[in-house]
Amino acid sequence: MKKAKIRLARKEDVKAIEDMILEWSTSQWPEWLPKRTEAILKALEDPNHLVSEINEEIVGVLHLIFYSDILLGSSNCHLNFLLVKERYRSTGVGSRLINEAVKQAKEKGAIEMHVDTKFDDAAKFYRKLGFKDDGVWLELRLMLPRKQIL
Repeated sequence: MKKAKIRLARKEDVKAIEDMILEWSTSQWPEWLPKRTEAILKALEDPNHLVSEINEEIVGVLHLIFYSDILLGSSNCHLNFLLVKERYRSTGVGSRLINEAVKQAKEKGAIEMHVDTKFDDAAKFYRKLGFKDDGVWLELRLMLPRKQIL
């Protein structure tokens, strides 16, 4: 298999990113199929999205959120999501995306990177890459996601 190339996401990647999100979300919540094109385009205005491509096919996407941490008095980073197409999992695509994200986070002065998941396989993957258990992620749903017609 050809090595994946990692680069910043561009607006031209929106369809491939949306397809990956739909592939993943329908396997988790088959009844919830919102179209996300506009939301993805808006999100891509933030330059902290990376994609991995093999033979010009987007096979993975990662989004970082940088913020000022008033407790630590520094910049901090949250790995908001990482998706890899199912057929490319366990090939190193996700690890290479995270390694690039760590490199960029360090360059931007972040002193920590956090990630949360409710999936055991994902937690095992992150731990293998050096992430440590540190607290509990809790959620308060403020509103239901807007359902849209595909």
